Parts: sequence; C-alpha cells; structure tokens
Amino acid sequence: MSNENILISEIIEETHEYKPMEMNGHIGPQGRTFVNAYSTSEQKIEKNGFVFFDYTNAAHGDCAHFPNTSEIFIWRTGFYSIYISIFHLESCQFSLLKNSVYIAPVSTVGSFFTSSQNSNSFIIQLTEEDMTTATFLSPSGNACKLQFVNCSTTSYMPYVTLIGSHSAGNIIPQITATTTIISL
Repeated sequence: MSNENILISEIIEETHEYKPMEMNGHIGPQGRTFVNAYSTSEQKIEKNGFVFFDYTNAAHGDCAHFPNTSEIFIWRTGFYSIYISIFHLESCQFSLLKNSVYIAPVSTVGSFFTSSQNSNSFIIQLTEEDMTTATFLSPSGNACKLQFVNCSTTSYMPYVTLIGSHSAGNIIPQITATTTIISL
C-alpha cells in the first residue's frame, strides 16, 4: 500500500461520522480540565527534540492542543494527573518540559534496551509562576506550555524512533505516542 493513512471503514464495514473538535480557548466550567493527544505517525526525534501529537481526541476546560504540534497549553492552576506512553525503537529517555525550560519532577521515563514501550503516570502542580508562555488561547494571555522532550544522552543514535504498526506490516494504525492530562 502506498498511502499510509488507512480509513477504518476500509477494514470495518460500519462507519460513524467524525466531527472535528472546536478549539476556542474559552474558560472551562468550574469542573475538570482534561486533554488527550496521540500520534500514529512514526517519528525520528532528535536529542532535545519533542514528541509531536497528530491528533487530539478530547480537550475540555482550560487547555488546548493543536494537531500535529508538540505543545499542550494549560491556563488553570492546580494539580494534574499526567500519563504518557511512547513506543520506541532505540534506548531512550523522555521528560515533561514546562515552558521550554523546566523538567517536571518525577516525569522522566526511559529504557536501556531497544524496541519497547515506556509509560509513566505522575502528578504535578501548576502554579501562577508556571503561567509564563504567551498564547492567544488563554483569557489572561498566558499559559503553561507542556511538551515531552527526548533527553537521551547515552544513545548511540542521534535520534529516537517512535515506531508504529506500519513498520510491523499491520494495516490498522496504532499509537506511537499518547498523553492524557487531567485536573484533579
């Protein structure tokens, strides 16, 4: 197959209409803020490079993610539960970076061996001091920008490959990276 994008309708007969999410940057209700972003594309992430998320299948409240970018913006303070999972080919180490400067405590996960899945679940606190990245999305004009960075230093390769189903010959696209961030 020459086209890497496979419609699920090509595999399963029943189809459902897809409606794209509206990214309006509003102040969410006094409930939870949450976002789930994922990628199915294979990526070569250089050292100090970022994981790009192809899609956002859920975003609600005081947060935003634009498809095909690495940045997730949150503009509400509080505690957040964060889950990350990546599927990689080389040994690696990844961390959550806040505002392109600070690695979030307990966010670093890695593997000393090749071809693996790395997952991490942790809780961080976002404070007013974290709301330093200018963005039109936030009513105040500032948010905390979150990105997952390749902080590998011992790998023999200049990059880490996120692998998916296409390399294994499978037809149905599977995730190469996913994150879920939920306010507590």
